[in-house]
Amino acid sequence: MAILAPDWFNRTFGQLDASNPVFFVAVYAPTGLALVLTALFEGRAGLKALAARLDPRRCHPIWYLVVVGGFFGLTGLAGWIGSLSGGPAPVVKLSALSGVAASLLTDAGPLGEELGWRGFALPRMLRRWKPALAALILGVIWGLWHLPAFYVSTLVQSQMSLPVFLLGATSLSVVTCWRFLKSKGSLLIAILTHLMANHALDVTGASFNQMTYALAVVAVVLIATGQLTPEPAAEHQPVAT
Repeated sequence: MAILAPDWFNRTFGQLDASNPVFFVAVYAPTGLALVLTALFEGRAGLKALAARLDPRRCHPIWYLVVVGGFFGLTGLAGWIGSLSGGPAPVVKLSALSGVAASLLTDAGPLGEELGWRGFALPRMLRRWKPALAALILGVIWGLWHLPAFYVSTLVQSQMSLPVFLLGATSLSVVTCWRFLKSKGSLLIAILTHLMANHALDVTGASFNQMTYALAVVAVVLIATGQLTPEPAAEHQPVAT
């Protein structure tokens, strides 16, 4: 309704932006739906298994450093290469580091989406398809799920290029799948990856396009070198029904 009848929506619910309760309801839909479907199909055991993937001890602590350091390094390198190609030099803002940490509470995306995408959907897709194909399909779905936001002028996606955004979502899906598999299905790693993709640019000063192209290169390398394979003890499969 924010798209089809914006005047009515604004009068009824207020301007749709990242602080509007309707926005939070929409963003938390994947996680909410994942919890409902898991409860319906797998019951208490399924919910318990899903919650277990939020345990910070599930994977080696080095993976948390890989996610944080990897995004700062990747976006910093992308910004530097962009400046060599004639673009503006990125401005590093170390003061923004505190904002990245706080964004775990203020950014609804990572917590609102990841239990749905990597908690519910990805494990089931991995039953049917090889990881690379599952990650690519999920990435396209993930990107298209954001499509309505491109038609609401008060949301950040309305200022972005849709093709570039879809490339970024698909590439990030591949990277997240790789980390998911290597961290024994850790949802905290998926949440942290999503968070860093949203906010690493605040620190390194690179542009969204630069990060997207860098992620695309990483995704291609991961697929080409066969890195999307689970660890021997990975527990990414959901409870059997």
